[in-house]
Amino acid sequence: MKYLFVAFFVLVSIAIPAQNKETCRVALVQAHLAWGNVEANLDAFQKRVEQCKDCDVIVFPELFVSGCEMKKKDKEIAVQNKDEVASYYPTVIGRMQGWAASSNALVIGSTIYKEAGKFYNRLLAVFPDGHYEHYDKHNCFRKGSFSPGEGQLVLHWKGHRFATYICYDLRFPDWSRNDDRYDTAIYIANWPESRRDDWNRLLRERAVENRANIIAVNCAGTDPAGIIYAGDSCLLTPEGETAAECEAYKDDIRIVGL
Repeated sequence: MKYLFVAFFVLVSIAIPAQNKETCRVALVQAHLAWGNVEANLDAFQKRVEQCKDCDVIVFPELFVSGCEMKKKDKEIAVQNKDEVASYYPTVIGRMQGWAASSNALVIGSTIYKEAGKFYNRLLAVFPDGHYEHYDKHNCFRKGSFSPGEGQLVLHWKGHRFATYICYDLRFPDWSRNDDRYDTAIYIANWPESRRDDWNRLLRERAVENRANIIAVNCAGTDPAGIIYAGDSCLLTPEGETAAECEAYKDDIRIVGL
C-alpha cells in the first residue's frame, strides 16, 4: 500500500498568556488507516513520523494501529480481534518510544490494552526519554466494547499543559471541565462523517467554555464496513476559531505552533 503525505506548518499566535512557555510545534497526523492491520499501520506511521520535522508534539488518531470499526460484529469475533490488537501493546509502546527518541518529541496516540480480562482504549503519551503516561477512555461509545477508565491525564511539556481525551469524551462537557488545569485539550478520534457537524460544533463549544486551545486529530478515509471519515483535524483557539486544519478526507499532516 502506498501512502501520500503532505505536511504544512502554520505558526499560530494563541491567546492564552503563560510564563516560561517555549514555542511548541505540534504535528496533527490525520491518517488513512489500514483497518485491523497493526503491522501495516506501524510501518505507515513510521513514514508519517519522518515527515514531522523539528516537532515537539506528534499526535495520532484514536486506535491508530487498528482503527475502531463502528459496525457491530459477532461478539466472539470482536473479542478475538481486540485480543489480537492488544497482543501488540508492548510492540506499540516500543515503536512509540523509538519515534519519540528519534524525533525528540512527545508522541500521543491510543491502542487497545487488556488487563484482568478487560479491554481498555488506552491513550499513550510517550516522552523522548522513553517514559510514558496513559489515559484510559472514560466515556465509551458502545457499552461493553471497552471498560471505562477513571482517571484524567494532564501532560506537562515545554511549559505547556495538555489534557488528553478520546473521541466520545467530547460529548461530555463536565469530563473536560478545565478549572485552570490545562492550556490545551487534545481530542483524538475515529469520528465518522455522518456525525461531522457534531464533531465541529462540539470542538468549538469545548474551546470556548474552557477558554483553552483545542487540538483535534481524527482519522480519514473509509473503513471495511463502508463508513466514511472526513478527518476535520484542526487547531482551535480559545475563542473557538479555526487556526489551522488538515485537508478533509485526506492523509494529511499539519504542523502548528503554540
